Amino acid sequence: MNETELNELKKWLQTVFIDNLVIVVGSGLSCAEGLPSMGKLAERLKEKIAEYLSEEKDKVAWNAIVGILDSEGLEAALLKQQQANESIESAIIKITAEYVLCEEQKTINKCIAENKKLKFSYLLSHASAANPKVARVITTNYDRLIEFAAEYENWGVDSMMVGRYWGKHDPDLSNKLQVRDISVKGKTPKLVYRDHIKIFKPHGSLDWFMAGDIPMTSCIGSTEEPLIITPGVGKYKKGYGQPFDAHREQGNRAIDDAASILCIGYGFNDDHLQTHLTARIRSGVKTLLLTRGLSDNARKVVNESSNCKALIFNENPLGTMVICKEGEKLIPDVQWWDVEYFVKEVLENGR
Repeated sequence: MNETELNELKKWLQTVFIDNLVIVVGSGLSCAEGLPSMGKLAERLKEKIAEYLSEEKDKVAWNAIVGILDSEGLEAALLKQQQANESIESAIIKITAEYVLCEEQKTINKCIAENKKLKFSYLLSHASAANPKVARVITTNYDRLIEFAAEYENWGVDSMMVGRYWGKHDPDLSNKLQVRDISVKGKTPKLVYRDHIKIFKPHGSLDWFMAGDIPMTSCIGSTEEPLIITPGVGKYKKGYGQPFDAHREQGNRAIDDAASILCIGYGFNDDHLQTHLTARIRSGVKTLLLTRGLSDNARKVVNESSNCKALIFNENPLGTMVICKEGEKLIPDVQWWDVEYFVKEVLENGR
């Protein structure tokens, strides 16, 4: 890629960051911070799940899934076999929650001890052109790294949940709590909001639980069985109850209204988002994918979209590969696929 092409690319990349940008975050970003990948989760499930299954029929069903786990991947194996009953699903949720929480705590403890930013923190000041800034974030991750990254930058978090210890699902109040002041010009009072993210988590969160029939949140609650939707057929049943339903609907609405879209570490492997997300990208909405590697589904979206580019890791020669419908070009010796370096080198300092 010559100097002229590089400058033109930078201009295009910078124009993604306009008001009403929607950011879609997948597991790739969490993995970059040390949390387990889907492959590592599959290995943990193989190690642990026998401890949670007492019925012989459940063990037989799980063994059928394990038989194709390595070749198909976790979600595909669960969908293909369709053997995962409620006992298996419950075991998967418990093991997943325990594993992700443990690794999340290691990451957050390191940030606290070293006063260290997460990668997402670098992005926030560029995530909105409005004043105050409002970043719309949709994530399929269960962890709280995005929320932590926002608070590190002194941003508010509108998660539609209100409260820390016995919190309730209350979208209206959650939004109002982002107000930091009231200004009065003449006789007209005006609410002044703080910089904040609106985060939509259609697959749930490690701090969501059911108390009877009430969805609630607690930062000190048990992780025995939080409200998370794990891979497999069960997610299509659970994804249409609250609070998942509200988060999916609001996330889809944000996608439908998006002026541009940024996908970070997202593999386009989730049907809960695909209908709206891929349709908007294919319609010509300016879209940027930052990811270490492209899944087959993500590559298909890029190849079928006229206004979409992906920046991915290239090992040999070392650099960033730019992929779009028209083809591929290498930028040597840069890590623009990594959101931290992308912000520093493309949005702030240039090259």
